[in-house]
Amino acid sequence: MAAAEPGEGTESDLLDAPSHPPVAHLIDRRGRCRLVYEPIADLARGTICGYEALERFPGAIAPDAWRVEALRRGLEPDYDAFVAVSVLHARESLPDDCFLAFNVRPATLLREAVRRALARVERLDRVVIELVPRVARRDEQRFVACVEELRTAGVRFAVDHVGGEDGVLRHVALVRPELAKLEGSLVADLDTTPAKRALLFEIERLAGRFGTTLVARGVTRVEELETLMRLRVPLAQGPLIGVRAKTLTPIAFALSRFVRERGAVMLEPGSLAALVEQAPAPSRSAPTVASDAFRVTDGLAAAAQRALLRPLERRFDPLVCCDANGDHAGVVPFERLVEALVHAADGPPAA
Repeated sequence: MAAAEPGEGTESDLLDAPSHPPVAHLIDRRGRCRLVYEPIADLARGTICGYEALERFPGAIAPDAWRVEALRRGLEPDYDAFVAVSVLHARESLPDDCFLAFNVRPATLLREAVRRALARVERLDRVVIELVPRVARRDEQRFVACVEELRTAGVRFAVDHVGGEDGVLRHVALVRPELAKLEGSLVADLDTTPAKRALLFEIERLAGRFGTTLVARGVTRVEELETLMRLRVPLAQGPLIGVRAKTLTPIAFALSRFVRERGAVMLEPGSLAALVEQAPAPSRSAPTVASDAFRVTDGLAAAAQRALLRPLERRFDPLVCCDANGDHAGVVPFERLVEALVHAADGPPAA
């Protein structure tokens, strides 16, 4: 659920405002809430492959304020059903080869109102339900049965806040979702924070065991995007990918060419390409460095062996890399090369 946008005020102010209409009246109108759509990019193809639908309501009132009022009045399942009907209607305008995701709390998914709204449609293909953890243990068996029933109707599931909240990975194991959304705090400054990259590597390994595709949220910088591609995160969303829009009209992905060119090389397993960082090209007056240039397609083990044969004073310097045309492509810090070799040696986890 999105946070309040600038100018919307605090939650308590909004709920106490005399102009705030009762949520029951909103739902009883049986209309549709206004939706905005945040694009999700495929980092292998450089295209938009899906959208996340976020609800907006009359006036400058934060969506969370509506939900809080619905919860206080015991109408949260009706509120979620109201949003679900709006999303299902919007699906009719969804571009080809794209999915449409929206948020539902596990507890309300078990309530009749939401399930009845979803049951109005015979097939729910290209619909993704994002589940915000977590579900009460006493309800787990019933919840899993509900998830499988909806899967049979074509629904895919996503688990939100992965890498940002305790207990989320257990929820991933319970639901075995098709998608898992990385918390924005994990994505922020991923390129400069080794600990975050190590955590993401472990999350990726766990996701692979369940056949789950990772989606990075809140991508704001090109450096973060490059790091995500190096770590083979397939999907991403955030301000760098595209802003929220009021329609589902197909949009051009501004970074599509960049992603296709960089991604094709970065997603090649076992090569330096997955580790390259942007850096100024070495001066032409530095022949010793230029002569030591590595190709981005060089294998990790071979590159490490060659690096260790360099003179001692330069042995642990970054590896200067060039592309197939001999042009400067960036550098690979020696410690990142070692880190990658260690991870490669670990191998895939046992099934």
